[in-house]
Amino acid sequence: MAETARARRPGRERGSATLEFAGLLPMVLILILFCFEALMASTSVERVENAARTGAREAAKAHDRGVCVRRANAAMPGWLNDRTVRGGEPYTTAVSCRVRAKVPLLWPGVPLDFTVDRTVTMPKG
Repeated sequence: MAETARARRPGRERGSATLEFAGLLPMVLILILFCFEALMASTSVERVENAARTGAREAAKAHDRGVCVRRANAAMPGWLNDRTVRGGEPYTTAVSCRVRAKVPLLWPGVPLDFTVDRTVTMPKG
């Protein structure tokens, strides 16, 4: 009788691995999506900072704050669609460039407005 109980035991656990996988799959997918959004946010911050720095540097070399808008827009990637670039207030010894962009979200209908705003001021020279 002890042998028949052992023989039945593996049969009762059939499908448990599939059930565990089905239970964990939604949590793993949510974790992956969260990591993807964190990657998009950090990449957006880096690209906006780079564009503001490039625009301010080129405007400072040209002594014209209007150059900031052209150079910063050229430095921005195409996937950052919702963005604004402005040449900052003209200073006597420096030029500033301000870049603002929305972080793209995986779910477009979700009303989470994450914007990245960076201003860089470079001395003229």
